[in-house]
Amino acid sequence: MWVGNASSATTLLAALSALAAIGSFLAYVYFVLRSNANAAREEALALAETRREVIEDLTVRLASCNQRTRELETALEAARAEACEQAYQAQRLYTTGLAEVLEGVRDDLESVPPDLENALGRIRQQLTREQPRAGPTTRAE
Repeated sequence: MWVGNASSATTLLAALSALAAIGSFLAYVYFVLRSNANAAREEALALAETRREVIEDLTVRLASCNQRTRELETALEAARAEACEQAYQAQRLYTTGLAEVLEGVRDDLESVPPDLENALGRIRQQLTREQPRAGPTTRAE
């Protein structure tokens, strides 16, 4: 009997040891999976934080770019307005000059006797003056 009891005790001990090993293995697998899940969760949270920071940085950059765009558009409008005003001033200046030359030509032609040489000289002088921002005109004489 004692041998049978020893044999069953050994078998029982081996079975309990096997169950403990299986339980330990299952506990190990559970904690590994759980730690992998925790690591994955922490990685996902870190990635979400990085995305939030990138979005925040891009939002700040976009606001800065929008501000710079508005400043450049304002400067462009001011430059356009100034260029138009300068063009109008130049046009008024040349119109006034041409009007004065034409008055002189008219006075020369209305004088008695008409001073044709002086009138033609004024016209030639006006034609030979350098025109600003215009290329040289070619004339066949």
